Amino acid sequence: MNDIGPLREYYRTVLPYYDRSLEDRGDLVFWESMARRSSGASILELGCGTGRVTKILTTAAPVIAVDVLVEMLDRAARKAPKAKLVAADLRTLALRSQFDLVVLADDPMAHLTSTDDRRRAIEVVRRHLAADGRVVLEGLYRPRREATVVRARHVEEQWEPVGSESLWRATFRYDDAQATSILRSWTREEVDRLRIAGLEIESLWGDFDERPFENASPRMLIVARRLERA
Repeated sequence: MNDIGPLREYYRTVLPYYDRSLEDRGDLVFWESMARRSSGASILELGCGTGRVTKILTTAAPVIAVDVLVEMLDRAARKAPKAKLVAADLRTLALRSQFDLVVLADDPMAHLTSTDDRRRAIEVVRRHLAADGRVVLEGLYRPRREATVVRARHVEEQWEPVGSESLWRATFRYDDAQATSILRSWTREEVDRLRIAGLEIESLWGDFDERPFENASPRMLIVARRLERA
């Protein structure tokens, strides 16, 4: 993602349908639980989108919520008025504070398709974690490397493998709109590389009920802490 122009165009198309299409995810209780389990001093949310998770996080602690698109932040400001909102790229974010909890919900890293961009984003996460802090990252995960169509109440998703084993062409169809983006999913190998980036995995779950991750799990939820470098 060298230029946010295509990203802005993609979200300009999906924004009118964005929150409605996520209504049935069942993730908000999970994020509330994660926030309340942290020490409660401070939370950083990266890729906050329209603020649907941000609003939940602010019930537990002060929140700084970051997104690269001001269009998203405009909606987040209305939905989560208690949060402090920052327009910034998660690959280059540099705040003076460190946080007890860093949240990446609905995988904002999915749009980072290059290994270098993802490494930079993980380094940003590590730098902003307090010594005893935790990051909880919901990673896009595709159990099978095959084209699939997923139909839900408000959106139809079409997934097609592209090139690399972790790249996908994802097309989202709504009542009267369609948007396509190249997304990168997580693999076990990429999770293993987090230690090289300075993060130690504490838990790896396969869904919001915190069941252990398996190859057939619908998603990947990573809980990690910062490793002190020599």
